[in-house]
Amino acid sequence: MTDSHQRYLVSVCQHRSCSRSGAEEVLKTFQRYQSDTLMIHGCECQGQCGSGPTVRVMPDDIWYCRVQPHDVETIIKNHLTANGQPVKSLQNPRMHQSQSAYAHMAAQYQSYTQSQADS
Repeated sequence: MTDSHQRYLVSVCQHRSCSRSGAEEVLKTFQRYQSDTLMIHGCECQGQCGSGPTVRVMPDDIWYCRVQPHDVETIIKNHLTANGQPVKSLQNPRMHQSQSAYAHMAAQYQSYTQSQADS
């Protein structure tokens, strides 16, 4: 299932807030795909409470947030395969910002001022 040259470690948070959001089922779903190149384990708090269940993929250092069991197959097929790419729609935006925080804030302000002018 994964590139034979690349090994991945998938950590699924099992701490309180992630557990309340279904992390145990996410872990069980990932474990179905465990192989020689894909190690899955439950871990303690990863410091992303409120964004759980949190899944971290190493060595790529990709953080996924609010992962649900139905997302696991998407992550496996798109990211954890030969030449795979992370699933952008599931990435934690606090860890993987597509633009600087200042640029994001400036765009929000510009949108706000434009809507006020149109009123």
